[in-house]
Amino acid sequence: MLGVREVTQVTRAFGEKTFGIGLELVGTIAGNERLRDSGRQLEESANERLRSVEEEVKSAGRQAKARAAETKQRAYQSKDKQSNDNAPGTDPSAGRGVAESAKGAVKQAAGKVTGQDDLEEEGKHQRERGKDETQAAKHEAKATAHREKADAHRETSDRLRR
Repeated sequence: MLGVREVTQVTRAFGEKTFGIGLELVGTIAGNERLRDSGRQLEESANERLRSVEEEVKSAGRQAKARAAETKQRAYQSKDKQSNDNAPGTDPSAGRGVAESAKGAVKQAAGKVTGQDDLEEEGKHQRERGKDETQAAKHEAKATAHREKADAHRETSDRLRR
């Protein structure tokens, strides 16, 4: 689901796209290459902004999966042994995701070797949580890169119109 930030970014992208098409059209008709190129840069800025939103939505989905996996993982922990880890999705981190996956793999293997089904299941869900957190962090990084590209295209467009 789109949050306020994503809706704002989509609205901004739509505006940039519309204005960019207008600039490109006027520049093409008037034979003004700088105006045409400025319009194209604005359109590309809008495209990058939309790609950023797409990655943010993917990240939010993976964070939700990580929270669900954590809930399942905690169901297999006794009350006195529940970890105080930070909730997944608050700050996606690839390193944290890898660490969770590794801890989960160890728990899963230990549960299998010792015949403790609860430990094995807990490990399985912790591994899932780690994978989801890692993917969420990757999507967040891609979203940031797209936002930076969008800003660069916007600056180029502004510079061409001066």
